[in-house]
Amino acid sequence: MSYTAGVLLMVAAVAIVTGAVLQIGQYRRGDHIITRRQFAIRMVTAALLLLIIGLIFFGSLYPWQSALHALVFAMFLTFLAVVVVFLAFGDLRQIEVQKHLRQAEIYRKIQELQDMQEDSSQGSKQ
Repeated sequence: MSYTAGVLLMVAAVAIVTGAVLQIGQYRRGDHIITRRQFAIRMVTAALLLLIIGLIFFGSLYPWQSALHALVFAMFLTFLAVVVVFLAFGDLRQIEVQKHLRQAEIYRKIQELQDMQEDSSQGSKQ
């Protein structure tokens, strides 16, 4: 592994850990708008990303005995990456659902305010 690739992977690992720690802090303080399920998905995703980075380091330093072992290892890394992608899409889907629910709640409140305003304007006319 080249020095640059190693440094970039370490920077990515530090960024992932920092993001996870900030997310944990926000969740524990109650400064969050995500559900428990989203929080769990994000923590599993962060752990898998760190595992992938660690395995990339391991794979680059390990003296593989055969090409088959290296291929199986690469396939396992690819599988983990696909799992991370699916988890990320699941998280995005949850965000979209929450966004639509919040929009519907805002529209309901606006409608209630308009109804109240119409009721009070009709009551004052009588």
